Amino acid sequence: MTKPIIKQSPADFYVEERLHFPLEGSGEHLWLLIEKSGMNTVYLKRQIARLSGCPQKDIGHSGLKDRRAITRQWLSLPLKYVASLPEEQRLESEYWRIIDKQVHSRKLRIGSHRENFFRIIIRRIAAERRMAIEEQLATIQAQGFPNYFGEQRFGSNNLAQAQQWVARGVLPKKPEERSRVLSTLRAALFNAQLAARVANHSWHRLIAGDRAMLSGSHSHFAVEQLDEDLIARTASGDLSPAGYLPGKSEIVLQTQAAAIAAQALADWEKENRYLCQYMQGDWRALRVLPQQLQWQWQDAQTLTLSFLLPSGAFATALIAHLLPDYQEAEDISHD
Repeated sequence: MTKPIIKQSPADFYVEERLHFPLEGSGEHLWLLIEKSGMNTVYLKRQIARLSGCPQKDIGHSGLKDRRAITRQWLSLPLKYVASLPEEQRLESEYWRIIDKQVHSRKLRIGSHRENFFRIIIRRIAAERRMAIEEQLATIQAQGFPNYFGEQRFGSNNLAQAQQWVARGVLPKKPEERSRVLSTLRAALFNAQLAARVANHSWHRLIAGDRAMLSGSHSHFAVEQLDEDLIARTASGDLSPAGYLPGKSEIVLQTQAAAIAAQALADWEKENRYLCQYMQGDWRALRVLPQQLQWQWQDAQTLTLSFLLPSGAFATALIAHLLPDYQEAEDISHD
């Protein structure tokens, strides 16, 4: 059976970071909105560092963006390094160019942007699936989708490498590798908890002992007792259940929610202890409600989706919920 594909070309997967605050117009840092294709964010920062003479550690970014896509993202660097930086660079399938420049008082920090806009083309969809897909899109519009960390977080062998560090019981010395190890492990443990909630159909509703997270914010609170108001706020999308990102702070779940989380993490005891040694605990919503979700059929087998997601949410998780059998174009040879 033919499987749907994404990223047949970079233009099929467009992502743009959206800020939620004005840039000041004065200060010591230049913020650059850069469009790129054929390279990920880490590679782009290396190029900017090489061309400008700015140490890579002084170049700020908010989110990590894929190679196989056309993406627009913000970077920042101290003003003194900007004079020697070209407006664009092109080499075969790789390119980047500066779309906008804004001066600001502070360096760009990870997680600074509020949301990402996506425009994604999905190809090779069997025509007979059209009605079911439209019904599922309407459900996603109303109910959201499971907030899994996408495969991009794990790379080809990030998890196996992270588990090697767990076995050693120490952190990598290089900051970039240390960040990758910790974020990969936390993503794996969160996904395990979310998979358990998906299995018992409670990923989009509150259950006894949950923590509820307010939509559009990181605020959360313990659900001591479910009532009609909490149930209604969850159904409307104002609240979502939250999953634990393991770390030093103690997990605060009770009764049914705690039992599900404990069972999901039972196979990850070593990784959990490692994270509790080196990171602070945190929370992440178990579901995402896409904003401004729209779809249009280009032809009988080609679907275009556009939507906004909060930073940290993965568009590929939405696509997987819509089309569990989808593939990325470069992976087709592995059918």
